[in-house]
Amino acid sequence: MNMLFLVSMVIEGIFALGFISVPGLMLGQFGVVLNDAATVFARLFGSALLSFPVLLWYGRRSVDMGFKKGVVRGLFMYYLVSTPILLLTETSGLMNAKGWSIVILHLVFLVWFGVYAFKRN
Repeated sequence: MNMLFLVSMVIEGIFALGFISVPGLMLGQFGVVLNDAATVFARLFGSALLSFPVLLWYGRRSVDMGFKKGVVRGLFMYYLVSTPILLLTETSGLMNAKGWSIVILHLVFLVWFGVYAFKRN
């Protein structure tokens, strides 16, 4: 579980900082063009996403399995909702072919977090 937390913490941290600091560049590589309002919302999303690495940091350091399980289930819900949204976005042509990398990444995390979310202690 700690490896899952570490991998997710690093990847989500990179995405969060990218959305906050350079949202146009971050999304531009996937064929998404932002107007001024969308840039604000991308930065807002990045600020929310930045909470994931913080939560994962505390989850990795915790010895409380109840807390770790809560972290896993919370992030599992995020990936459960975000993966179909990204899949629909990609199949609708709103992102270029590089968008599949995000869909696959979310699918991998969905399955990986799902394994721990439903695993008996």
